[in-house]
Amino acid sequence: MLKKFCFSVVTAVLLTGCTSYKDYYKLDEQYLQRRQLETKQFDTNDEERMLTAAAQVLQDLGFSIDESETRLGIITASKSAEASTFAEKAGSVLLYGVMFGLVGAMNADYDTEQKICVTLLTMKNMARGGYNVRARFARTIWNSKKEVRIEKIDDAEIYKGFFDKLSQSLFLTANDL
Repeated sequence: MLKKFCFSVVTAVLLTGCTSYKDYYKLDEQYLQRRQLETKQFDTNDEERMLTAAAQVLQDLGFSIDESETRLGIITASKSAEASTFAEKAGSVLLYGVMFGLVGAMNADYDTEQKICVTLLTMKNMARGGYNVRARFARTIWNSKKEVRIEKIDDAEIYKGFFDKLSQSLFLTANDL
């Protein structure tokens, strides 16, 4: 018995040491596209004004600021929202009702709640001057069965809308309007 245990431990240690880390730091194919979507350069040298404008835009969009560290150029914010529309709920109940009878309709699975989070980071652009702002949106979704999933938000319109509003806010504050 002791020999089997020792053999198992030695085999497990040896097999663990054979793991290959060749592709561990390899970026996926969409990395550059995602980075371009999430990042915009602004021609201002006032990082504090940039962060203030970003915080105001996020608050205007209904987010609450969770963390803000101006010395590091980081803001995190979040907001809660309903995850599905009435049509999605009704469609889910109808689908389960047809498939499993009326009893199954009571177990219909649909999204009920979501929390949308954004992380914003400012970085000095040494090559061109000004600052790069990178924003990353994601959401945590709870369904009717209390299961949780996390999704990245890669909708170009969301990022474009955010950066357009940030540009407008910076313009207004720079010109004291």
